[in-house]
Amino acid sequence: MKKICLIFISIICLNANIIMDVVGEQEVLAKIRITTSTPIDSNFDNMIKNDINVSSKFEIVSDNANYELDYKLRNVGDNYELELTLNNFENKLKYTKTYSYPRSAYAFLSHKAISQMLKDLNIVDVDWMNRKILLTRKIAAKQSQILVADYTLNYQKVVMQGGLNLFAKWADTEQTSFYYTDYNKDMLSIYKYNLLNNQKTLVTQSYGMLALTDVSKDGLKALLTKTVQDQPEVYLMDLNTKTQTRLTNYNGIDVSAKFIGNNSFVFVSDRSSYPNLYIQNFGSANANQLVYHGRNNSAFSVYDNYIAYSSREKSGDFNIYLMAIDSQYVRQLTLNGRNTFPSFSHDGKTIMFIKSLGMQSSLGILRLDENKVYHFPLKVGKISTLDW
Repeated sequence: MKKICLIFISIICLNANIIMDVVGEQEVLAKIRITTSTPIDSNFDNMIKNDINVSSKFEIVSDNANYELDYKLRNVGDNYELELTLNNFENKLKYTKTYSYPRSAYAFLSHKAISQMLKDLNIVDVDWMNRKILLTRKIAAKQSQILVADYTLNYQKVVMQGGLNLFAKWADTEQTSFYYTDYNKDMLSIYKYNLLNNQKTLVTQSYGMLALTDVSKDGLKALLTKTVQDQPEVYLMDLNTKTQTRLTNYNGIDVSAKFIGNNSFVFVSDRSSYPNLYIQNFGSANANQLVYHGRNNSAFSVYDNYIAYSSREKSGDFNIYLMAIDSQYVRQLTLNGRNTFPSFSHDGKTIMFIKSLGMQSSLGILRLDENKVYHFPLKVGKISTLDW
């Protein structure tokens, strides 16, 4: 597809980093018309259109289309059955496939069908749409909920409520269980909660701050934030034996560690006199600063060698940046408002984040290769943490 790019790039040298800010890019997209021969369910119709839009490969139009996507939605027992037919008027391509999913989670039926169609036709891989999002949401003082949602927040299921339970983190790639911290007593507890049987298992307990912040790819180890002598430090925990090894030893704040590669971890520390990102090898006591701009670099996500992080600007805005630990280049991804809590998709090509502008907040989806951002409003409560 031919691209027309209108790009303004500003380059600023800041110590060891060069900030590259891609302000705008326009792309000529294929035009698609969406139709249905069944009675329209406005919620489902919007879901289909959301998925097509967020794929970033089509412009939805009412006429003069290159493609036509027709869908039929039927009730079959407790399920919705969805039949998709895609026609390409230019080369007479016709694609037809039928999908089924429980009506109670119809959002995932749309995600499943659209992502599979786009993959089958080698248009784009957006399998991240099918991932469940784990959210902790504050609803009142010392009251929170843990819920499972889809990326548009149309599907939301509360899986835990009552008291203050925070820092929910998926325990496995299959998304069948998660870890969380119970803040309802003086001694804090990390539990593992199984969604299949609704059973929880105690992992560890401690006074002061306690949170499980990352799980290794094989699911065997975890990184913890744990208070020692009134200061939070980073620990490595063997999830089978529950053995804990202290990794940082600093008279200040070390929190929120995440694995990067096989031999290192990234964490937030106030060693710069403000929250900033540092990297440290396992087995070493030396930590190296990663970011040299902004004054509050306290939320980040890791994918392979890349780090997405939010940083407070002089204006008071928070913007999200992308950096590689083996490069001096940093790419600015957002431009205004408060953009926080970035989280990579499992393929590293999409970043989810929280967008706050004025009195409104929404869940942002940032497509890195396409340089496009989409927002879905948050209607109830305040999101504390998210995991994808």
